Amino acid sequence: MGDYDFTAEPCVLIQGAMDTETEYLIGQLKEPQKVIMGNWTFYTGFLGKYEEPVVISKTYQGMVNAAAASSLALFNFKPKAVINQGIAGGHDPSFHRGDIVLGEKVIPMGAMIREYAPEGEGISETKFEPLPIEIYYARTGHREKVTEFPCDEKLLQIAERVETTLHTGRGVLGSADEWNNQIDRIALLREKYHTASEDMESAAVAQLCLSYGIPFLGIRILSNSIVNGEEFDESVGIEGQKFTLRLVEALHGV
Repeated sequence: MGDYDFTAEPCVLIQGAMDTETEYLIGQLKEPQKVIMGNWTFYTGFLGKYEEPVVISKTYQGMVNAAAASSLALFNFKPKAVINQGIAGGHDPSFHRGDIVLGEKVIPMGAMIREYAPEGEGISETKFEPLPIEIYYARTGHREKVTEFPCDEKLLQIAERVETTLHTGRGVLGSADEWNNQIDRIALLREKYHTASEDMESAAVAQLCLSYGIPFLGIRILSNSIVNGEEFDESVGIEGQKFTLRLVEALHGV
């Protein structure tokens, strides 16, 4: 394993924004090597019982950080798949704190066009529609405007087969530089986008992976669910990482 070239040979890129989303996985690496690029840190190594080559990226919180870390990773390594995982807030009352949402697609919730209103009419937070974002497809050279970023169906099906004691289920990942605590706003977002959860990174990563044609899967374990009255507990991120480790093992040979 010592001569494996992560800059030229395939690997799985695993991302998390915070320590509670990455430290367990980093601690499980065999032959870990720390790689620093600009302000971002990556760890190469081999993970799980099959010693799958992986790169673990601590992106830090927020869309810009996630996009920057992803761009560096996609350019400098050769990921065959990208797993963006971590904690999230719940939107769907059928998911509780400690449950895992397996992303069917990612919705960039912050991309919206607001309905015109003349001066003096006030400000409405409810009158908006999704704003399409332009995607450049690197492999074909064409451009297209989209309002959602699909996750890879093959990766999603493999994730559904991972053995775990946690409750898991498919859902839409909402993503923006937001932390919503208003029950009515969350209900509106669910009405518009059918979101199961919200986070601050996955849309940026999913957009880049779609552009480059790299299989992407978003996975979020709920750290809180205001719609169920369940308060924030970031420690569930460790269980999310354990699930990701088992997913990596399930990807062996794929």
